[in-house]
Amino acid sequence: MNVTLLVLIFSVVAMMVTCDLQLSERGAGPGCPLGQRLAFDINTTLEESKRLNNEYFDCLNPEPGMPCFYYSHVFLPFFVTEDTVIGENDRFLDSYTFKVVGGGRTTGSVRNYSEEEVLKFNSLSDSESSQQTLVWTYDDVPESVLLTKEGFIVMSGASNRVRWLCQRNSPCGDLTPVNLLDPDFFFVIEVSNKETARSPFCEHSLRFELHVHGFPLDPVRGLFFMQITMTVIQTILLCYIGHTCWRLRQKTVYIKKRDSLDEQEGSKQFKAGDAMVKVGSTLRSCFLQLYCIIYRIVQNPMLDHFIMLVVLFDTSTLMAQTFQGVTVRTGWCLSAVDSCLLVFYVTEAVFKILVQGRTYFRNPWNDLDFFIVFMSLLEFTLSLVQSAGGFGSRHASTLFRVLKTLKGARVFRALRLLKAIRFFKGLQAILLTCLESFRSMSSIIVLMFLFLFIFTVIFREMFNESDPEHFGNIFRTIFTLFQILTLDDWSLIYMTSRDNGAPHIIYFLSLYILVELFTFLNLFIAVLVDNFQLSIRKRKLCKSQKSPDVKEGETQSSEKAVEDLEMSQAEIEEELHKEALRHASSGSKHSKRKIELICRHLQLLAAMDQHMQKYRSQACLLDNLVETFFTDRDEVTRSDVVE
Repeated sequence: MNVTLLVLIFSVVAMMVTCDLQLSERGAGPGCPLGQRLAFDINTTLEESKRLNNEYFDCLNPEPGMPCFYYSHVFLPFFVTEDTVIGENDRFLDSYTFKVVGGGRTTGSVRNYSEEEVLKFNSLSDSESSQQTLVWTYDDVPESVLLTKEGFIVMSGASNRVRWLCQRNSPCGDLTPVNLLDPDFFFVIEVSNKETARSPFCEHSLRFELHVHGFPLDPVRGLFFMQITMTVIQTILLCYIGHTCWRLRQKTVYIKKRDSLDEQEGSKQFKAGDAMVKVGSTLRSCFLQLYCIIYRIVQNPMLDHFIMLVVLFDTSTLMAQTFQGVTVRTGWCLSAVDSCLLVFYVTEAVFKILVQGRTYFRNPWNDLDFFIVFMSLLEFTLSLVQSAGGFGSRHASTLFRVLKTLKGARVFRALRLLKAIRFFKGLQAILLTCLESFRSMSSIIVLMFLFLFIFTVIFREMFNESDPEHFGNIFRTIFTLFQILTLDDWSLIYMTSRDNGAPHIIYFLSLYILVELFTFLNLFIAVLVDNFQLSIRKRKLCKSQKSPDVKEGETQSSEKAVEDLEMSQAEIEEELHKEALRHASSGSKHSKRKIELICRHLQLLAAMDQHMQKYRSQACLLDNLVETFFTDRDEVTRSDVVE
């Protein structure tokens, strides 16, 4: 009997120990009541996160039983203490630490991090966070945030807003997409109150997996895409420059062989003493060729057509990013495309500034393009600085100020659509006419605002009691009068005051609509229409006065610049030829005077050749005139005979 009783007692103790171990594995710590454990409240977390972010985006391929959250949204985790004995749940309001203790790109590659890695990925101490390894942080971290001695953030039920950071050296930093979809990551989260528990008799610990999707493009990788695009442009340009310089070198060698006086002796002396002159002339010629190439590229209308296609493509990507579903799924790829397109805008601006110099900024359309490119570069620079800089616990608030500034700077990307105005003359005329019309409409605008202020005072003093919702204060009254100016719900405003004992408001409303809408606003439109008519007349007059000779003169003026560049190149070739001739004849018995006469003789021959070409062109023109004269005379004679 005693043996049976002892066996029964040992069995009960073993069952209690086993149950305690199982509860410890499920979240219950030592000292906690039997059957109590910590659990992740998925439903409350989803509802509160959706309420805070005003939207919720689920994963494209969600894992069953695993919650999925968007990277850019604030994550609000909620926990409960479950009592498995009586079946009740209570909100967990104790302080705790939130740590990322594992992760991977897929569920099969998830691994647990070591203690050193956990410290790097979660600690906000300056020694750890300066290594760019943080995975998350508080949303808008306060200056007086509570930290443990290791640097872990102390959270509680009332303060639990998590912002995913994923710095560059963290396990979720600089992720690449799969199948053109934004990358995702699986985190293993550990929540524990061992270091922060108010009651040391009950320690809770919980581990659960979390799926996060929609990771953005890392700015450093965006810079890498920009470098690739720039390398492609430079390669194409250098190949063309190399081909042009090779043709110039072949031409120079041909001239030296044709005009050398003493080939054997002169060539030996040239190789021995004129290497630096040859190198300097070649480099100068190459730089001149580079300038000529850039000039021709800028003046070529194909450049404008290409930039127009880039603007249209950029517009389509900006429109695609306005749809949240597209941004969540393919935001990484769209950001990479945007980085590549920025290179084309910068290259165009640099080429035009190199060719036109200060005159580039005298054109208002060029100023608009330069401002757009500058703001785009500022946006990219801010994101790059935020990604490359280190932020510790003391600098966390500064980090989020930079992030908010960056979000505001991204608005300037929409200004790239204004670059399309430069390619349409009609849009330019409309915009310039509107800007010029504001000068003549300034007095009308002043009168409109003056009468608006007068009517604001009248309506505020007379109808603030009958309709305080619309005329309660000066700002509500101004907004209401602007609304009446568009004839929007003015009848409802009248009926509200009429029902409250002020039917005479109809007279003031009629007077206000008559003065502001039918007088000043129509006068405003009349001035604008009149300026458009004047602009159309000016354009027609300019087209009628523009003769074909003027068009030809404009074409010749543009070609003259290219000819001047070619003449400069010819001067370089002539200088190189003179140097070769001087070194070739230095060892001969000719005197210096005789060499100068030979050079003068060659110059006269070149001048005679040029005058002969002019004579031939003038003779050809004279023959054409004579032939035209006789042809017209024969036609007149035939018409007289027919009559």
